[in-house]
Amino acid sequence: MATPSQTGPSKTGESDDDAPKKDPPPDPRFMGRDAHLKTTPVSFVWSFIKRFQPIGVIWLVLAVVLGTGVETAQPYVFGALVDAITQAVGADAPAVTEAAAQVTVLFAILAAIWIGGPLLDRLYWVASAFVMPELRSRIQEYTFAYVMEHAPKYFLDTMAGSVAQKIRQAANCTVAILETSVLVVPRVAVMLVVSGFLLWNAAADLIVIFVAFAVVFLAVAWVLARKCQKFAKAHAKAQASLSGRLVDSVSNWSLVRTFARNVHERWSFSGYLGREWQTSHQLRLALALMRIGLHLVTAGFLVTLIWFSVQKCLAGGMTVGDLTMVVTLSFFIAGTINWLGDSLLFFFEQVGTLSDALDTTTVPHAIVDQPDAPPLKVSEGRVVLDRISFTFDDGKQVFKDLSLELEPGERVALVGPSGAGKSTLTKLIRRHFLLSGGRILIDGQDIAEVTWDSIHEQISEVPQESGVFHRSIRDNIRYGRPEASDDEVIAAAKAAHCHDFIVTRKHGYDSVVGEKGMKLSGGERQRVAIARAFLKDSPILILDEATSSLDSAIEHLIQDALTRLVAGRTVLAIAHRLSTIMHMDRIIFLDGGRIVEQGTHDELLAKGGAYATHWQRQAGGFV
Repeated sequence: MATPSQTGPSKTGESDDDAPKKDPPPDPRFMGRDAHLKTTPVSFVWSFIKRFQPIGVIWLVLAVVLGTGVETAQPYVFGALVDAITQAVGADAPAVTEAAAQVTVLFAILAAIWIGGPLLDRLYWVASAFVMPELRSRIQEYTFAYVMEHAPKYFLDTMAGSVAQKIRQAANCTVAILETSVLVVPRVAVMLVVSGFLLWNAAADLIVIFVAFAVVFLAVAWVLARKCQKFAKAHAKAQASLSGRLVDSVSNWSLVRTFARNVHERWSFSGYLGREWQTSHQLRLALALMRIGLHLVTAGFLVTLIWFSVQKCLAGGMTVGDLTMVVTLSFFIAGTINWLGDSLLFFFEQVGTLSDALDTTTVPHAIVDQPDAPPLKVSEGRVVLDRISFTFDDGKQVFKDLSLELEPGERVALVGPSGAGKSTLTKLIRRHFLLSGGRILIDGQDIAEVTWDSIHEQISEVPQESGVFHRSIRDNIRYGRPEASDDEVIAAAKAAHCHDFIVTRKHGYDSVVGEKGMKLSGGERQRVAIARAFLKDSPILILDEATSSLDSAIEHLIQDALTRLVAGRTVLAIAHRLSTIMHMDRIIFLDGGRIVEQGTHDELLAKGGAYATHWQRQAGGFV
């Protein structure tokens, strides 16, 4: 008997490069947490700081404050050193000795500043290594968890590539905003306070120029940066659309090739590229013009302050050392303020991007559990639809006062024309949409009053389009019950008649199936999905054309396996190929959201109604 580890010739041309890629082991630090997200950039950032890194951020701020304080003292010490050297020139021997000692002390202090300031700056980056990576991971964890709780409609309306990019943007922008805030706010505050004190001490009358410049610069920078935020948000939205379109085209490469639509996709993609280019151009131009304006304000400050300082020194109102301090401090202030301007631009650019990301990722959940909702407990598997009504958001009514009861262990098939409501009915049973009226009961429990996850735990499904992860076959089957043993996985695979094709692959059950299972045939993907449902072993089973991708020989085997599997379980099956549901306990013909007729296969044929007409068309070869 072949085993999962056996190797053999591949049916899909697997090479050595297709060796299994193992996922990293689960990290308990990032599992099992709730996901409640704030919806505005400031509250979003603060919520994660407060919850995960309040002490870490305090250490970051402390490092910046100390480093900036030390560096800002440099012009004062340098000016004092110049005064000491000036006094020593031409003085008598005792004065020279005293001045030399003073110069030595001042130079030692200056050297300590040169070493200590940058060292504190490096310590900031050491501390950030313990803060920023965790915050980035936490944000992605929580945002991912929140997004995955959305109702199906959210994913139908939003491109997967766009959502993935916005999850990453939320994390990256939050870290960038925090880092900019921690570096800028304390640094500028300390610089302004220390510089103002030094200027006041050296030349109190010049403090007016300093204060006026600081107020004007900060006001102009704030106003202009806020205006740039709207350009940043528009650019982020265009980037997300571009990414979503790119992923949509690449993930459907087979369809593009099949219809020879490469040129069409390039043409369509160019529109998204053009929009991204235009918004990027507008954002960069606004940032460039803002930098020019802030530079002119800063240059005016430098010229004014230094000119008046030189005149004051020539008039004997300050020493050469004081002049040196003012000039050095002026350039230090100008450099810091210019850096502040750039940082504000970057800050609001990130705020705009984060705002756009939150607009998509933090929209309210359409379907939420009631407070303290209990889990669904299924003992029999009775499903009752009690006068249910449902209307889509676009106004299309599907059901009105529909009632239906599935007995425990009953096998029921839904048939009917396209658009009759068959798939919608199965989605309502799983609470994928909210009813407009009526209620659905499972073993007497209203599914609107139990937890959503517990509903899905009690219902297995084999969809028409089988979902397969870009993971190993073993992981795809085990997804039905993650704690299942290898023997249980193999047993499920054998029940679904996919064990034989699995062991012929080079890596057996560890073979990676490719994105969307592209390395498997349609029938193989369907059988893997069926094996997953077998392993889950839920009391209620939904089959949505579960044998649609199987040839006749395999279909016979699957029907035999399903017959054994569904014994004692409640089954609801959707079928277009009527031959697959001939032996169901009850067949329901739906049309226009109404039950037209129901009964066994033989009973419905005897009636000569809608089902019989459908059967004759298929049996006669018309369909």
